[in-house]
Amino acid sequence: MLLCASAVHTNVHAQTKGQSNAQPHATNIVYINMARPVPAGTPLYLARPNNEGIAGASIGIEDANITGRFLGYSLSLTHLSPLARRTNNNAVAESSIFDSATTAAIAHAAVILIDSPNTQYHLVTNAVVRINPNALVFNVASGNDAFRHMHCEFQVLHTYPSHQMKTDALGQWLRTKRLSNVLTVHGVHESDQAYLNAFLRTAKKFKLNVVETKTWQASFDLRRSAFSEIPLFTRTQKPYETVFAADTQGQFAYSLPFNTHYIVPVIGSAGLKPVGWHYTHEQWGARQLQNRFLAKFSRTMNEVDFAAYAAIIAVSTALQKTKNNGADIQSSLTGTPLFKTLVDEQLSIAAYKGRPLTFRESTHQLRQPIALAHEEGLVIHAPLPGFLHQIDELDTLGDTMKSCKDSS
Repeated sequence: MLLCASAVHTNVHAQTKGQSNAQPHATNIVYINMARPVPAGTPLYLARPNNEGIAGASIGIEDANITGRFLGYSLSLTHLSPLARRTNNNAVAESSIFDSATTAAIAHAAVILIDSPNTQYHLVTNAVVRINPNALVFNVASGNDAFRHMHCEFQVLHTYPSHQMKTDALGQWLRTKRLSNVLTVHGVHESDQAYLNAFLRTAKKFKLNVVETKTWQASFDLRRSAFSEIPLFTRTQKPYETVFAADTQGQFAYSLPFNTHYIVPVIGSAGLKPVGWHYTHEQWGARQLQNRFLAKFSRTMNEVDFAAYAAIIAVSTALQKTKNNGADIQSSLTGTPLFKTLVDEQLSIAAYKGRPLTFRESTHQLRQPIALAHEEGLVIHAPLPGFLHQIDELDTLGDTMKSCKDSS
């Protein structure tokens, strides 16, 4: 088990041009970024940026405080990067995961953003809520569908899209293109299996035929041998029309396009990817956000950055509604009132995606379009034309039927 020993603290205070340093009713948002070592075999060019997520949150703070300056609130950001140590004691109490400084920061925060690997997510979320049961918590980096049906007793929201939302977007594309026969391949990491399971549910939902499922377990250097190894790996008894890859760790999927036994589209973790945000998206004012992000951080914005950005904007939007309703905005700068406002499906969030975004009351997941894109450009945003829902077209993506199940 990986547990936290210490933390590095970085305070980010966004100030708009001409704005004084002292802002009224300042409230702190904490970003917890759990370490993710680059897995062996993952090319360095596929590794996460060092400031992934926190960069998006920083831009969000700047945008939120432009409005907050006039409404009487201010948001600030504290970045916690807990260091990890290895232990054989699996019975360590959740309350002892963080050091005293990290615990104190969590205890005094109204809003907490969690950026954690799936293997630590449940432990970290439980620890955070035990320390500060009144905090509003956002999951900004994990797509595991199981987490959308856990922590019902907690004030946990998800701005990062679930695996099911992403695979349903792919399912709509496959049905539109009349590609029904799919070869599925996946890695051995548990998040790979979770992504594959989501696609298998999508295949059943959209009546797709999975001709075969294969597990990638090779350990050779694909950059040297992909041309000869991948065709053998993707050879099947029955033909297929596309390949779905579940490779969340970047171990092999990057070598699939143009190397498969049948030269067909690759989707999932390579080729046509379903993502919550893509750097080629420029509609609905997104170019302005993309340009600001690139200018400030010298890299493009990705979906974890956007999930963190959306969490900040969601908090700001909830505070604006509080002000418009004539309530005391200072009394709303705590987790519980914010949570109740956000899960009210009448509250819509504007976030450069061409339609108002809302949280599902059942799973606390942010409804949002999913971009289908490849490395060079955006193909389309799902939901695709023709896929309708009696209430909200965004509910054609992801699990909307199940309700949250208490995990305590």
